[in-house]
Amino acid sequence: MSLTKDYPNANWATATEITVVPRITYPFKKWGDTSGYIVERDYVQAEASYDPTAVALDTADATYTSAFLIEESRPFNAGPSLVQFTRKYATVPSTMTSYRWEVVTFLGYYVNLAEGSSSYRPQLVRLSPITETRTFIKNAAGSFAITGTPYEVEKTGSDATLVQYVNASTSPTITTYQSLVSGSTAIQFEPNSIERAYGAGNIWMQTQSKTVAQ
Repeated sequence: MSLTKDYPNANWATATEITVVPRITYPFKKWGDTSGYIVERDYVQAEASYDPTAVALDTADATYTSAFLIEESRPFNAGPSLVQFTRKYATVPSTMTSYRWEVVTFLGYYVNLAEGSSSYRPQLVRLSPITETRTFIKNAAGSFAITGTPYEVEKTGSDATLVQYVNASTSPTITTYQSLVSGSTAIQFEPNSIERAYGAGNIWMQTQSKTVAQ
C-alpha cells in the first residue's frame, strides 16, 4: 500500500520526531550523579527512505548539545509503508566516586619462616572498604590514558618475578609497604576496567578501585 498523505513532509521521506518531550534517564543516579544522562527521541519515516547511517555516531542533540548520539534502534513497522525507531543521545559524565566492600588479599611479610617473628605474616585476607573512581571520555578509537596500575611487588635479583609478599629484598621493600599500612595509605589492588559507559556508542568509562593498605 502506498502513502497518499504528504504530512509532515513529502511521503514521510524525512525522519519526523513523534515524541512531544524527549525521555531523559540518569543511569548513574545510584552513585549520586546526574551529569551523565540519556536523551531518547522517537521518529517515524517512510520505510523506503529509512537510512540507519543518516545521522552519524557522536552527532550532538539539537537541544541538549552536550549529548551525543550513541545508538539508533532497529526500525519496526509503524503503519502502511512506515517504520518507527529511536535515537539515543548521551552526555560525557563528570568524574564520580562510589564505595563498596570486597574481600581483598593483602601482601604477606616474609623476612624469615619463624611464625613467632614480628617480621613474618602470611597473606592477610580481609573484607575491606573499596573506593571506586570513574572517569569518562568520548573517543571513537577507545584508547585511554590509564589512571593507575595495581600495587605489585617484585623479587629482585637474577630470578626477578612478581611475588605476593614483601621483605628486605623485594621492590618495594617490607619497610616501604609497612609505612603505607601505618599511614593508612590507599593502594590500587586490581587493574582498571574500561567499558562503554552506556553499553553502546563512543563514550567510555574507566574504573579505578583502591583500598587502604593492610
